[in-house]
Amino acid sequence: MSNDVAEGPAGGTEPSGPSLQRLALIGAVARAATEHQKAQIQPREDAPREALTAAFEKSKQPTLVVDIDGEDIGQYTVGVTKDAFQIGDPDAFEKFAEEKDEIDIVVTPKPAFVKAILARARRNPETGAIFDSQTGEEIPGVTFVRGGKPTGTVRWTWKTFKGQPVGKEVLMAALRSGRLNEYLRETPELLPSTQPGTGSE
Repeated sequence: MSNDVAEGPAGGTEPSGPSLQRLALIGAVARAATEHQKAQIQPREDAPREALTAAFEKSKQPTLVVDIDGEDIGQYTVGVTKDAFQIGDPDAFEKFAEEKDEIDIVVTPKPAFVKAILARARRNPETGAIFDSQTGEEIPGVTFVRGGKPTGTVRWTWKTFKGQPVGKEVLMAALRSGRLNEYLRETPELLPSTQPGTGSE
């Protein structure tokens, strides 16, 4: 008797499509490739993050355009923090919230009030005082935090044309032609000949 999960119609004809065993084997290969990529290739993808963040600290330039022989393929963008206001003196702010009758039963400023106040907060560049842009009233206990510091994240975006990632096509063409081999000698796992489907048959 056949070991297939489902037999074909009478007469012993095989069911259409690949067998479950074949599908499972292909799935296992895909899983192995995925695990290989995570272990061997992912660190290479993440490698620029630390260097780009360090470079930003010196140059304050948040983007790095990547090109191949003068043809742009995309760019890295260093994530940076934004200017913000936060509660620097909880006691002073709590007293302020209490005066406005914006205290919850747990004796803490209502979250909605805090969010609204911080959204309306502005700083006097001459005195450094923090005030409510809606009422002009000084807000005690709020601190201005200057942004522009790296968040530790780096974003990659492909060069696009009419919505298509043309930079990726340029990169892959250069990779297949061997133009990038000199860069990848220390990372043979990224060379085309080591990738599934790209080696000689």
